[in-house]
Amino acid sequence: MAAEDRQASCWKQIGVYGNRECVRLADVIHCRSCAVYQQAGRELFDRVPSEASIDRWTEQLAAVPADDSAERTSLVIFRLSAEWFALPAHWVQEGVEAGPWRRIPHRSGNEFLGLMSVRGDLLPYFSLGAVLGIGSESGSGYVLVCGGEGRRLAFGVQAILGARRLVLNEESRPPATVGRAADAYTLRLAELEVGSVAVLDGERLFGVLEARLR
Repeated sequence: MAAEDRQASCWKQIGVYGNRECVRLADVIHCRSCAVYQQAGRELFDRVPSEASIDRWTEQLAAVPADDSAERTSLVIFRLSAEWFALPAHWVQEGVEAGPWRRIPHRSGNEFLGLMSVRGDLLPYFSLGAVLGIGSESGSGYVLVCGGEGRRLAFGVQAILGARRLVLNEESRPPATVGRAADAYTLRLAELEVGSVAVLDGERLFGVLEARLR
């Protein structure tokens, strides 16, 4: 073995991984505190990798993990009363703090509450909780603005968890038995850290809300 090789692997020969006869151990206690050991580590990480190593690392980094191969859907998660719901992200334009709203004589009710000004635009304001049959809108701290250009509306929520990308497959379909109004609008069920989340049918729900304005 060459002198430099013996020095580079001295921790295996006379160091803590060998017979411990190295005179430096009295001062450094362990080889990892020795300049020789530290220099060997730096040279290990500074060495030029082989072409075979580069090819192997490239293949590993380019591979798609099995768990990420499934198609994911972007959803906006929010809370109504004590329950969590989600809408496809393309239906949700923004979430803002709740502001004042005005009732419309002979039009406002439990579901269509009135009009709310959001960034200078007057939008139809709904109680989604009343539509889904889980309670009234009272106590909403935030508002979700939904829809597209020319057909926007708003409804109050108690909290907004944010956007998530989730896998929605056949196994996440809710039971066929429909027991509440909310169940009739639910396409999928997803499990998150907050608990079970009902993914709503944005197309159907938006159509029902627009019908309340006619």
